[in-house]
Amino acid sequence: MMIKHISLTALCTVLLAGCASKQYGEEEFLTEREQKQALARTKPPQYFGFHAFPTQGGIGFRGQARLHPNHQAEMDFINHVPVIKFRGKMARNNGNALLDFSSPLTWMEYSTAEEFGATFMSMNDKYIPYRGQFANDVKAYAAVIGQLRFDQLFMEYVPLYIRMSRGALGPFARNIFDPEIHMSVGWDLLSQFETIQINPRDEVIIFSSSHPYTPHEDLLLSKAQIKRVSGYGLCVDGAIYGNPTPIVIDLAGDFYLTRSDKKVAQTKQVSLGDLVIRKVNTRHLPFQGALPRAGRKLLENYLITVCPQQNVVYFERYPEPE
Repeated sequence: MMIKHISLTALCTVLLAGCASKQYGEEEFLTEREQKQALARTKPPQYFGFHAFPTQGGIGFRGQARLHPNHQAEMDFINHVPVIKFRGKMARNNGNALLDFSSPLTWMEYSTAEEFGATFMSMNDKYIPYRGQFANDVKAYAAVIGQLRFDQLFMEYVPLYIRMSRGALGPFARNIFDPEIHMSVGWDLLSQFETIQINPRDEVIIFSSSHPYTPHEDLLLSKAQIKRVSGYGLCVDGAIYGNPTPIVIDLAGDFYLTRSDKKVAQTKQVSLGDLVIRKVNTRHLPFQGALPRAGRKLLENYLITVCPQQNVVYFERYPEPE
């Protein structure tokens, strides 16, 4: 089931990337020889404190990055999209990271991963491949980078996936070319934080590794429960015209709403927890069974605070300017 869900999510991501004339950016696929050389540098998952387990035809892993406690970072969007600066232990190792809450996994472009000294994971001569069916027909494998920094907020032993291609992230850049995307941070990393507040109006995002969030009772519109759906990123309890369904929070998506169940120009009513939004422009996603997605154009009207450890997402009105 996990493989099926991841495949569905990846295909949805590809379709939602749009039909731009420039296909995913310029890529240089690694030769078989280059791939063998890259995969020569490996360590077992246990070296990083992860758990390895057998899967059909190979191995898998479970584990999370080490997030330093009591840290906070406030980061600005780049070019009006949820892309922020990141760096490694050395200041010269840096790039632009797309925050893709809808993605279950984190990705890094191959050349960037090389600069960060990424180590692929393997055990008994078996690597850990990406098991989704779509990475733009490029092989991809699980690896670890030693350190990731958002301003002064640190994560160590960060697991992610690397496509065997230089120059672009393929569909995982979500059709964003300016700024250039070097990394896509998925829900596997974002879910480790205590709180993440997204302010689309001011184009600011605030991470906190330890401090819980209390919403302003006069501004609170909805407290939506986080729903864990295999193979998806951040989902909340929602409804489409009164029919309950998990809804994917997709701030990386340049749309209002997508649906796969019905082809309509507008959806009469969408609910995110107790927040009810009417007459929502809708894009059809032609893939049966895909969950509906709330995109950036719908979500930008709200101050959004994601609290993974409390299992809730708060939607608030913006405070009045002082």
